[in-house]
Amino acid sequence: MSNGKVRRLIANDGATLPTAVGVMARLAARRAVSFGIEDVAPFIKRAGLPATLLTDERMRVDVRSQILLLNLIAEAVEDPLLGFHMARDSDLRELDPLFYVLSSSEKLGAAFDCASRYSPVVNEGVQFVSARSASTLSVEFNYVGIERHFDRHQIEFSVTWTVKAARLLLNRELVPNHIGFIHHSIGDVSEMERYFGCAVEFGASGDRILFEPQEADMPVVTADPYLHKFMVAYYEEAVAHRHWRQNPLRTRVANAISPRLQHGTVNIGTIASDLGMSTRTLSRRLADEGLTFSGILDELRRALSDRYLQNKDLSISQIAWLLGYTEVSSFVHAFQRWTGQSPSDARRALRPLAQ
Repeated sequence: MSNGKVRRLIANDGATLPTAVGVMARLAARRAVSFGIEDVAPFIKRAGLPATLLTDERMRVDVRSQILLLNLIAEAVEDPLLGFHMARDSDLRELDPLFYVLSSSEKLGAAFDCASRYSPVVNEGVQFVSARSASTLSVEFNYVGIERHFDRHQIEFSVTWTVKAARLLLNRELVPNHIGFIHHSIGDVSEMERYFGCAVEFGASGDRILFEPQEADMPVVTADPYLHKFMVAYYEEAVAHRHWRQNPLRTRVANAISPRLQHGTVNIGTIASDLGMSTRTLSRRLADEGLTFSGILDELRRALSDRYLQNKDLSISQIAWLLGYTEVSSFVHAFQRWTGQSPSDARRALRPLAQ
């Protein structure tokens, strides 16, 4: 592949927000058209994406805008499983050349190792991390530079893409042992569980897929050492030119808080431990940036409360629990402080949102 193609993959590394190749954004826009929405330009504009999104496939997009576009399209077409459906129905070959790195690998574990190394070239905001132990082969998805609570459809796309790719590589109906998402489920997910062949845990401690450990050594049916050598050289050049991003402390703290909220285990001590530092060090580093732990927690709860209130299936007491409040009254008082109105009054003014 040409150096120009590699430069396209690494373009905009100097941007403040992490970027992605934009495949999901374009798929979402085209799916909206297939649902009868003739003009997707307003959605693209509202998400903060360029009007040339659909015509310039070389253009990278910022990950936060891509997440917002998926949320907007899911609402417009009334599809709460938009990300899952897009990955399930797509031809993996059209999504990105990374698929050819995986499909030319010798074994599944080696393919996952390549995905771990090269996936940031495709999407800087979601880090694919594969690991093997005596008991499991795991794939985890970690957010870099983007707060996890903004997302639903992008991560469901990524997990579905990974399972679908593994099945194609092995030419068998591979069934994971476990699939977990940090976010809360919306509505009926039985369609998703039938596709994966296993129960899906929502409100999990991490976004992950678990397989049997021996599946790492299963041969890839399309293995091609010559193609693999060529594709690895292509991606190594892209990696060599990337400017590796630092994950801002504020984002790291917010992302560590998210999976703990509904379990009632959020405090500065547990979060500091999750981040590999002492409570004193975390407090000092936050203060150096003009931040406080309580402030980040408060902002996260407010953002999530707006999202949860739009899901009419959740009661006010359930929302309080999901936000880590032991008493409903504590949530009501906090919400009134944020907005000047009660959660019930705010809900009555909203229309449902497919997230």
